[in-house]
Amino acid sequence: MISKGSVFNVLGVPMDLGVSKLGVDMGPTALRYAGIFEALEHAGFSYVDAGDLTVAHNFALDRLPVGERAGAKRAEIARVSEALGRHVYEAAARGEIPLTLGGDHSTAIGAIAGLAKAHGRLGVVWIDAHADANTPETSPSGNIHGMPLAVSLGHGYPELVRCLGFAPKVRPEDVVIIGAKDVDPEEMEFVRRQGIALYSTFDMEHLGLARVMEEAVARVAQHTDAVYVSFDADVMDMRLAPGTGIMTRGGLNYREITYVCRTIGERLPLAGLDIIEVNPLMDKRNQTAELCVELAMALLGVKWTDYERDYLRANAAPSARPHADDD
Repeated sequence: MISKGSVFNVLGVPMDLGVSKLGVDMGPTALRYAGIFEALEHAGFSYVDAGDLTVAHNFALDRLPVGERAGAKRAEIARVSEALGRHVYEAAARGEIPLTLGGDHSTAIGAIAGLAKAHGRLGVVWIDAHADANTPETSPSGNIHGMPLAVSLGHGYPELVRCLGFAPKVRPEDVVIIGAKDVDPEEMEFVRRQGIALYSTFDMEHLGLARVMEEAVARVAQHTDAVYVSFDADVMDMRLAPGTGIMTRGGLNYREITYVCRTIGERLPLAGLDIIEVNPLMDKRNQTAELCVELAMALLGVKWTDYERDYLRANAAPSARPHADDD
């Protein structure tokens, strides 16, 4: 559980270069509008809003000649990862807790690099419907948002693997993947070969949530100096969270994902986290972003449901309430 009075450094990374479906670059705005700062204040935390990194848009680079697009996007992801990594490292060195608002999941490359540099041996909890452990050789799509975990383990494009000048950022035995249900065959072979702990939705059903989380928490905390959580909105069932880049049938339901996040919040003092792959273009009245804020707070050991949010807004001064026509 995070101690009261902790200072969060909140940075938006409006990046959509690792995906083929547009819209996730608007995720940081959706999460801010969903009340991430209200929630932090309600919990007694302080925060620094560091704004958003500047990122080239996917559609802009798609105007390049076909043969140049992939390389240009990869170079921009590498540049953004370096900038994000430096920012996260400096925030952590000041004693702040980095909270990254994505953006596609390639955002995690820089965030993990910065925290690993600051804290040493880093444990990673990867909450995602996908393992994101593809390499350029195994990826069916070539999309980099399916590669960040492999990159952090030292496998993939050299310009991404070398982020902040060292590799690997994490060890396989310090990584836990929770909620996976759509893993490519060669990717799964990579996960098994590396010895990464992966708990699929089927494992959670078969073994039970309590056992899965007991094992996951014990593993990620056993030999590490700090723990990072990467939370992808697509881990949830599409009926619960339609506003994400890759909607999944049979994802985690509200009870399951709440249990996962609350267990982490109660057992692990996080050194940093991200909220990734929120796509407002696919959402319904920002419900996915609002749920992600609730679950981010659960990861921090704080209860922030519709009740707390609506009560706070109903009793706020008129000028403090969010409006649809705010600039």
